[in-house]
Amino acid sequence: MKLKKNQDNLKQIASLIEYAFLKDSDLTTDSNFMTRYDNSDGYGYFDQEKLTSYMMVNKFKAEIFGHHVPLAGIGYVASYPEYRGRGHISKLMKEILFDLHDQKIPVANLAPFSEKFYRHYGFSNSIYQKEYRFSGAALASFRLPRKGKIIRGKWNDLIVQNGVIQLYERQLHTDDERNTIIREAWWWNRLDDYYHHREIAVYFDEAGRPMSYLIYRIIDNCFMADELYSITPQGLLSILGSMAAHIGSIKEFCMTLPEKSLLAELFPEQNELDIQLHPYMMSRIIDFQKVLSCMRPLQEGTFNIEVNYDDQCPWNIGVWQLTNYDHQVKCERKEDELVDFSGPITTWTQILLGRLTMESAIKLGLITDYRIKKLDFVKGKVSFYDYF
Repeated sequence: MKLKKNQDNLKQIASLIEYAFLKDSDLTTDSNFMTRYDNSDGYGYFDQEKLTSYMMVNKFKAEIFGHHVPLAGIGYVASYPEYRGRGHISKLMKEILFDLHDQKIPVANLAPFSEKFYRHYGFSNSIYQKEYRFSGAALASFRLPRKGKIIRGKWNDLIVQNGVIQLYERQLHTDDERNTIIREAWWWNRLDDYYHHREIAVYFDEAGRPMSYLIYRIIDNCFMADELYSITPQGLLSILGSMAAHIGSIKEFCMTLPEKSLLAELFPEQNELDIQLHPYMMSRIIDFQKVLSCMRPLQEGTFNIEVNYDDQCPWNIGVWQLTNYDHQVKCERKEDELVDFSGPITTWTQILLGRLTMESAIKLGLITDYRIKKLDFVKGKVSFYDYF
C-alpha cells in the first residue's frame, strides 16, 4: 500500500532501512535521507501494525533523445529477514508499476542487488560504466594547462557550481542522451550532502568559458574520479593535467566514465590501464508506446513491433506500429497486422534504453524477425550517472 507521510510511518520506515542496510545512525535525523524521503512516495507492507517491507519511489525527469520524460527511481527495497520470501515485495512492485502507469510515468530505473531478481519484474540491464584504474605513472605525460585556468572548490563555490551546471545542461540539450536523469536543484544539493568530501575542478578557457569539469574524491590514497565531462579536447587534457599534479601524493587513480568513453586513446601506454565494464542500472519500460515514440529509428518506413510478453504491465502486450518519415516518429496500437519484429519487454528495454542493437538481438535469438525488413535505432549515450 502507498504510505501516508506521518511520524509513525517515518519511524517504522527508518527502523527497517537501518536494519536492512546496516545503518548505524537514526535516519530521521539524517538530512541526506530525509531530503530523499521528502521528495518520494513510499510503499509498504504491514503484518498487523508492523511495517515488514518497504520501497521508495523518487520522481524525476529524464532526457530521452530530446524528450523530457517522467521517470521513477526505485530504491531502498527492504524487508525484515523473517518476512522475506512471502511475496510482499512482489505485491508492492506490482502496485508501484500500476500507479506509475496511471501517473503517466513510462520508465523506472533502479540499482539492482540481484539482476535475476528484478528481471522477474521486467527490468533489464540498460546502463553500464567503464572503470579505469592506473598508477600515477600513466599520467606522467600530462601537464596543467598553459592557457585558461582550473578552479577547484566545493559545490557551494558559485563559480564552480555555475561552471558545472552550464556544462551539464549543455550536454542535455544535444538530444543524444537516451536515459539520463535531469538533475533538479534538490538532487544536486543532495549529491553534495551525500558526498560532502568531494572536490570539483572546472577548467575555464582564456575567455572565461567553462570547458570541462571533474568531480572527485581522495580516499585512502586513492584518487576517485566520479564524473568527468568535457566539450573540447583541451578541456579533457587540462583535467588530466590537474590529475597528474597529484602524482606525488596519490598511489592509485580510479575513474568512472560512460560506457562509450575512449579516454584510453589519450594515454601513451595503454597497457598501464586496467579497464573494466560494469553493469550499473536496470530499467523497466512501463509505457512501451511512449518510449518507442521517443526513439530515433535509423530507417524510414512503417514497422510493426510486437511485445509478446509482459506479465507485470499487460497493457504493453500487442502490436505497435512505428512510422518514421521525414524525421517524424509516431507509434500507435494496431490489430490484425503482420508482425515484423517480436520479443518480450525485457529485450525491448535493452534495445530502446540500453546498448543492445536490433541486429544483435536478432542474432542472439532475443528478437524474432518475421519479415525481411531492416530496422535499428540511434543508440545515444548516458553521460551522467545517478544512483537511487
